[in-house]
Amino acid sequence: MKKIYFALIAFAAFFMTVDAAAQVSVGAGYNHNVMIDNLYGERDTEGMDGFYLEATYDWDFLERQWGILGFQPGLRFSYAGNSESEEMMGFKTRATFNETYFDVPLNVKYSYPIGRLKLSAFAGPVLSFGLSSSTKASVKGDGVDYSSRLNMYTGKFNEKGESGSGLGSATDSWASNYSRFDVKLGVGVGVSFADRLSLKLGYNIGLTNRYTGEADYYIRTGVFYLGLGISL
Repeated sequence: MKKIYFALIAFAAFFMTVDAAAQVSVGAGYNHNVMIDNLYGERDTEGMDGFYLEATYDWDFLERQWGILGFQPGLRFSYAGNSESEEMMGFKTRATFNETYFDVPLNVKYSYPIGRLKLSAFAGPVLSFGLSSSTKASVKGDGVDYSSRLNMYTGKFNEKGESGSGLGSATDSWASNYSRFDVKLGVGVGVSFADRLSLKLGYNIGLTNRYTGEADYYIRTGVFYLGLGISL
């Protein structure tokens, strides 16, 4: 975790050294994460909804009649999760999955001004660093009140309440094979008004297998997002 924080500090220092004419923007929006896993040929897809908060730095390094080329690094915090509930034979069950992570997009951006509007398209690598990832489950009803939590990065498993298994904590070596790190390819389009307000739509395509174990298994992620931004 300390390495991540040092990287963020260095990233902020980089912002202070580039051209003062560049623009800093902050934004927020909706994201929909897609997790695709394949175990021995059996493919499954799961969706999660969430939000993101970000800061970006726009540095235009080439301006011609055909448009503007720029470099747009950024830092984005994202949350995504889903939840399923079911009631059967007097028992209420609930299962949730939640993730938080930092993305560092490094986009090359093309823009074309039309009056006070500016249309843009961007693409580039996205470095992703997982902060937390957990699955939780609970069962209630008929004298049973049981809950469990599994940390997908460390494999640590905790449970409490009444159940048919032993209570306490343990370590799941399979879950600890879920990697914190990912590399994605980001693409998107946007429009800004008066170089102040902006709207963008994008998709980050996961390129790496998040599962690091030996089984014939892969996990890949993708993120669709839509958000608003304002230049400072």
